[in-house]
Amino acid sequence: MLATIASSLDRLRRAEAAVARTVLADPDAAVRDSLAQLAAKAGVSEPSVLRFCRSAGFGGFQEFKIGLAQHLAASAAWEQAADRPTPLVRDLSPGDSVAGAAEKVLNRAIDALVRLRSRLDAPALERAAATLAQARRVQIVGVGASGAVALDAHHKLFRLLPQVTASTDAHLQAMAAATLGRGDVLLAISKTGTSAEILDTTAIARDGGATVIAITASATPLAERADIRLTVDVDEDTAVHTPMASRLAQLALVDALTVAVGLQAPPGLDRRLSRIKAVLAGHHRAPDRPPTQPTTIPPTEES
Repeated sequence: MLATIASSLDRLRRAEAAVARTVLADPDAAVRDSLAQLAAKAGVSEPSVLRFCRSAGFGGFQEFKIGLAQHLAASAAWEQAADRPTPLVRDLSPGDSVAGAAEKVLNRAIDALVRLRSRLDAPALERAAATLAQARRVQIVGVGASGAVALDAHHKLFRLLPQVTASTDAHLQAMAAATLGRGDVLLAISKTGTSAEILDTTAIARDGGATVIAITASATPLAERADIRLTVDVDEDTAVHTPMASRLAQLALVDALTVAVGLQAPPGLDRRLSRIKAVLAGHHRAPDRPPTQPTTIPPTEES
């Protein structure tokens, strides 16, 4: 969380950046401070502190303090066990049982989905769906774990829209973006919103006149460069390169976007779905059954 705040300094307004530096200088004090105290330390107004909290992905000051306190507690526990192996999930501990570890992983996933639901920008989702439904072509891009989400988005959306492709290769992404123009859409997916490959592809698509829809964290370079932002803010350590909760939140948002696109009734939707259903019917066969033997009627005394 603190690393994310530090990386966003150049993108924040002057007053918000002052609050960010105050928090980074003494995060423990920021947890204890009131809104007025933090504003006074940063030399800004209280509304500026609230704007900073929203830029950091929180709904308000109290929610920001809770998130910061949880982050500091997890970091402290991590530092106290410096000689332990790197865990897949930050809040795991060496003494956890398999059941306990699984519960923590699932709780983190649930928390990510609840957070996504509470912060979902419904108007942005509706704009994104309408834009996709009217697009001539849709190119979906992502790398790493977000690349897997991009492929899932393709698997969902190609059924609904006439021209949908996806790529997880940086060179192919750039070339595909170069062929996009007005009326086309680039759907860019990035957990951190800082991937150089995705940012380059986004710039190429925008230069050609395409609309950019981003599924990413708020207050990131990708979010700022997108025409439509669908934000997924999950406090997850990216240093271990095993995003779990954020990937699930991205997948859930893709599902919501897919349903929203379907509600727009894109041209030719019924015909495409009917043909897909007919083709799939030929690939689903009933399980083989052993041949039945004819029933033998025993002879009677009269036959």
